[in-house]
Amino acid sequence: MTKKQKQKLAATLALSILSISSAWSANAPAGSANTHEAVQAKASKVAALFGSPAAIGNTTRTVTLAPGMNYVNVASGESVAFRAGDKTVGWTFLEAVGGTSVDMKTIFPEMAEAKGIRVYIAPSRMFSGG
Repeated sequence: MTKKQKQKLAATLALSILSISSAWSANAPAGSANTHEAVQAKASKVAALFGSPAAIGNTTRTVTLAPGMNYVNVASGESVAFRAGDKTVGWTFLEAVGGTSVDMKTIFPEMAEAKGIRVYIAPSRMFSGG
């Protein structure tokens, strides 16, 4: 592995750790154990394990969510826009060492069309040396 690749790997890992730790350190509103805000706070902590929101202008492609859709394939580190009706949201997926998957509803709890769609995140080429 070259020095440049090692530096890129170290930077990516540092950013990943920072985003995850900041998401987990966020507190739910006081006294809201069963409120909508508490559920949203918990959902955003879990979603942060898979990436973070992205500006639509920074995404590489747009996926339109359609009835009957079961899954979407994405690359590790890819920024994707998801469109459902007149709403479009962006997401940048974290680098997944061995690949992973997540229910899209975990990432976008307010988007009804996301229910039942699984996002498959390909293994990271950065960690495989390719």
